[in-house]
Amino acid sequence: MSTKPTPARKAATRAGPASRAGRVALVGIWLSCLAVTASVTPASLEAQTGTRALIVVGLGGTDEYRQRFHEQATTLRSALLERYGLAESNVVYLGERVELDPEVIDDRSVRENVLGTLDRFAEEAAADNRILVVLIGHGTSGPSGTNFNLPGPDLGPDDFAAAFSAFDAHPIAFVHTGSGSGAFLEPVAGPNRVVITATRTGRELNATRFGEHFVAALAGDGADIDRDGRVSLREAYTYARAEVSRYYESENQIQTEHATLVDEGVTAAPEDEGPGRPAEGLADAYAFGSSASAGVPDTDDPELQRLYDERAQIQSRIDELRAREGSMDEEAYLDRMEELLVELGLKNREIRAAGGGTR
Repeated sequence: MSTKPTPARKAATRAGPASRAGRVALVGIWLSCLAVTASVTPASLEAQTGTRALIVVGLGGTDEYRQRFHEQATTLRSALLERYGLAESNVVYLGERVELDPEVIDDRSVRENVLGTLDRFAEEAAADNRILVVLIGHGTSGPSGTNFNLPGPDLGPDDFAAAFSAFDAHPIAFVHTGSGSGAFLEPVAGPNRVVITATRTGRELNATRFGEHFVAALAGDGADIDRDGRVSLREAYTYARAEVSRYYESENQIQTEHATLVDEGVTAAPEDEGPGRPAEGLADAYAFGSSASAGVPDTDDPELQRLYDERAQIQSRIDELRAREGSMDEEAYLDRMEELLVELGLKNREIRAAGGGTR
């Protein structure tokens, strides 16, 4: 983090030790102004924020499941690359059989490749980068606990918990769409993490339907409950959970999977998952896409487009920081917010100098 004093910090220094209330008020004023004047450019937002995604397809067991899992993975991969603009180098697809589709499957989903990819992400990720891990496949339960089935040795909850400990304060989304996935909730959950599982416990071991609907939520428009042009993790989870229930009802079957979301250690209650709930957690801030509101600049100038994209990145960071305010030390929150707001102001100055607008 930069140690260069921001304008607000300079003012606080001049005002003396009792200036904390002034800093809070000043940040509040700036954020109020931002809500009125900021515009968010939809192009390439996720590529700018540097989200890194790992899609892991485990053992299919049969050709039917193998094909179903591959279709889910390729649909998700396409959405991340084409719909949300993630850099292709930041999206890794590990599959059971590379020969199934060598154009899109980067390597086999063996234990060492999964953990090795997470190690690489931890080394490469910048401070503001986000991590997404999606497991598609089957889980089994035995004397050693519940595991996600891979070619060769499996992976369990403690393996992912240990791998995630290598990351600093990066927001991590862990989505396990397979059977028995509820056993991963408690070990993997923690600060700066959203954990979503297809089942409530490790004992729900029937094949699941959650994965196909979670992928559909990110690949389509149906999950955007608040119609802000973005799909948050909570929206994708809520959509998929409802579609799973609808499937079992339509088939007149007893529901054997109950998806669960844990947001920074707090388990979402069913009454908190509807469209009327307020946005307040990391699961709400961790979103894909950008607000395509009226007044978004439309330009054919590549330099202006670059500046607009960079501004969108800064605004996305501000949104995510605001969502985490309650879990941060106040001084650390104010320091980081001041830096981002000054960075936003300087970017707006660049945009004006290039002939663009800031509204």
